[in-house]
Amino acid sequence: MSWQGVFGADEIAIQFARANRRGRLGGSFLFVGPQGVGKRVFAFALAKTLLCRRQFLNENQSLDPSLSPAELLEQFQPCGECASCREFELNVSTPGAVVPTHPDFHYVCKPADKSLLPLELLVGAKDERMQSGLCYELNQTSFLGGRRVAVIDDADYFNLEGANALLKTLEEPPKNTIIILIGTSAAKQLPTIRSRCQIFRFQPLPEDAVADILLTQGKVASPEEAEAIARNSGGSMTEAYRALNSDFSQFQHTLLTELARGKIKGVELAAKVCEYVDKESKEAPIRRLRLQNVLKAAIAYYRALYRALSADALHGTGEPGAAAVAPFVRRAVQSCAATPEFALDCAERTIDALDQIDRNANLPYIVEAWLYDLAALTRAL
Repeated sequence: MSWQGVFGADEIAIQFARANRRGRLGGSFLFVGPQGVGKRVFAFALAKTLLCRRQFLNENQSLDPSLSPAELLEQFQPCGECASCREFELNVSTPGAVVPTHPDFHYVCKPADKSLLPLELLVGAKDERMQSGLCYELNQTSFLGGRRVAVIDDADYFNLEGANALLKTLEEPPKNTIIILIGTSAAKQLPTIRSRCQIFRFQPLPEDAVADILLTQGKVASPEEAEAIARNSGGSMTEAYRALNSDFSQFQHTLLTELARGKIKGVELAAKVCEYVDKESKEAPIRRLRLQNVLKAAIAYYRALYRALSADALHGTGEPGAAAVAPFVRRAVQSCAATPEFALDCAERTIDALDQIDRNANLPYIVEAWLYDLAALTRAL
């Protein structure tokens, strides 16, 4: 099964369907899982379903215990005919996402040029606190007389002030209001956020689902190509789309070749990384994204190298990017005296560099400092 075309989330949909029919639907939810596994797509499908007038009126109805999971999911669908369903359309003008339009649907995400979710999106600008923003909107009367649904994307990027501004709304959402936060890990959320939300964990997609999506979207020319990309995706559509980018694939090969050699030439590699980051655009959001891709590829490599050098070698092979780095890991194991501690130190240093991007640090400085430290680690082998 794939509820409303969302792969791998049927069990979660069943829980929402049962809670809705029993009138026990909570108000605040946190969706966590790797990037590219369908959390946002599921949230939008769930929003349309819960906003549907038929589903809203079905709340607190008796649940037939004889219904199979498939039959339950078949009933937990938007009718497509009511005023709410007709208002729920996809708007392709939102950067980075296709976001629904609906007067009772609200979507908040981190702007591409910001490192954190701006407080103003939650509680309004400084001179009009609680007169605009998400919390204000959720306290208004529903336009269509049913539910309201809010999706807060990029929940990993709350700062303390923003999280505190949202706490009361999360703890006691207005009547008939559903709030969905989307992040990559529960550990990245502040404890005050976690404690107020019901957490749902999304798992990596099956390889056949990744291949089906690529074929359906026309991203590949053949089933064989789709299957090859799916095997290297680690169950993430983000990784699958990255593999389709020939520019990135070529640079990833260059990067991993350099990382797998015995001694890293920090200055030379830093110049290559900066050239790649600046190649496509001078706009900061695009340059940050390209550097993030570089660092994520390096993290996948060092994690795989750690597993190959330690007793953990049989675990974690399904992580995004693991298959793509395998040949370079084998080369490194055979050609240099790397240790598990070395791989772990390099992975941690690369994760630090990735975090610095979110703090709006200077990108060339991040690259140079990162590779200077990696070169020092390789000299110590």
